[in-house]
Amino acid sequence: MAQTTTTTEQTQVNSAGEYIGRRRIYCTTDDINAENVVEIVNMLLPMHTLNSMEEEYLYWYRRGVQPILNRTKLVRPEINNRVVENHAAEIVAFKNGYFLTQPAFYVARRDEENVNDRVKVLNEMLYLSGKQTADNEVTDWFHTVGVGALYVEPYQDSECPVRVYALDPRSAFVAYSRRPGNEPVIGVNMVISGKTDTTTELTFDVYTKDRYFRLKGGMTGMVITGDPIVGTAYELLEEDVNRLGEIPIIEYQYENSRMGAFEAVIPLLNDLNTIESNRMDGLEQFIQSLMIFYNCQLGDDDEGNPITPQYIRQAGAIFLKSIGQDKADLKILSEQLDQTQTQVQVDYIYQQILTICGMPSTTKGGTSTSDTGAAVLYRDGWYQADTYARNTEDLFKVANRRFDRIFTKILRMKGVVDIGLADFELQFTRNETANLLVKTQAALNLKNLGFSPELAFGKSGVSSDPVADVALCREYIDRAWGTAQQPEQIDETRTDILE
Repeated sequence: MAQTTTTTEQTQVNSAGEYIGRRRIYCTTDDINAENVVEIVNMLLPMHTLNSMEEEYLYWYRRGVQPILNRTKLVRPEINNRVVENHAAEIVAFKNGYFLTQPAFYVARRDEENVNDRVKVLNEMLYLSGKQTADNEVTDWFHTVGVGALYVEPYQDSECPVRVYALDPRSAFVAYSRRPGNEPVIGVNMVISGKTDTTTELTFDVYTKDRYFRLKGGMTGMVITGDPIVGTAYELLEEDVNRLGEIPIIEYQYENSRMGAFEAVIPLLNDLNTIESNRMDGLEQFIQSLMIFYNCQLGDDDEGNPITPQYIRQAGAIFLKSIGQDKADLKILSEQLDQTQTQVQVDYIYQQILTICGMPSTTKGGTSTSDTGAAVLYRDGWYQADTYARNTEDLFKVANRRFDRIFTKILRMKGVVDIGLADFELQFTRNETANLLVKTQAALNLKNLGFSPELAFGKSGVSSDPVADVALCREYIDRAWGTAQQPEQIDETRTDILE
């Protein structure tokens, strides 16, 4: 039997405990079979558990469960405001909407009638399979926790023989080969199948490229309470052939470090929460200022008992008695927070958060400027946001190519459409009408330089699917481009025609 050892990357958490991305899990096993699959899964689970604990923290952080809620005060503990400015949810919501402004779709890579027709069928199957809905969920996951997981399987349906689902990355993972290319070796999805007082019963669905295994196992601990999670596979329940020849669990990532969209700015987000909470404390402490008594006695209340601070709070006023020759005096101890300087700090931190996360700012240029057009897009960070989205697009396409292999294989097996991976590619539509005048002028300049319509439309940004658009408008484009076949002109002055 081949060697069955597994390796994982070193833990990606620094000494301060800050999150710096999910770990990629590697497996160096040459052969995974019924005899060693339980052992291999158990060797991979500890690293997945570390990822899962961090993903759980980020998931709830995005939903508003943030460290400021555990804040304590030693001085005047009765005034302890806990304010959560949930900019993490704002960042994820913007990233989701900007990255998938419209659902991703397939475009033909060459202008051939049969290819365009097959790509149309492919897009129809893509919609019916639920892939576009699953893309939204996967995108939300990897913007939140850094990674998302997709599952694809054959489905008995007369309309579409494929179904696609988004998986929870806290319960699903993929381990990769150490060899060049880092192809996936094994995919695991854990499903809760039962519960007892001390443990949670799990079922492990394990996929390799040629086999499927179902394992029985259990898990102890709760992530949200901070208790350690211990997941273990016990025994093999079922084994079957993987007829797809591919691992149907596919991981997507937001960026190369596998960090979430707001993960890099968590310290700044915590600072904002602290400042806003202190501001509220300062306002409340100003209203509830302390009293200082000079050279005086408080006397007794109506019942003859010594006056206490609680009595003063209820009565709202007291009579003072001087001690000796010194005049009795009462002062209010209050110091108001400098809101102007505090707001400068808040604005600076918030602007740094937007810059680091690649988000546009609505206040960076002030309320009135002379900038117009592209200058505003550059100044306010919209081009930076687009750059971040394009980087995510590239990573999304790399992972989605694994989906394409499975998707087209199922469609060929079911006789729906026969199409190769070289015939199409994934396309994202974003800012299609932005700067349309500039784009059309660029297309005309490219035309004058001798570019074909497909290249001119694609490079200028006029069209997100230049091959299909040129094919649809071929008659008009040929006339505009001067490429239409002209009827033969007869020179009536020629005398050698009949010779």
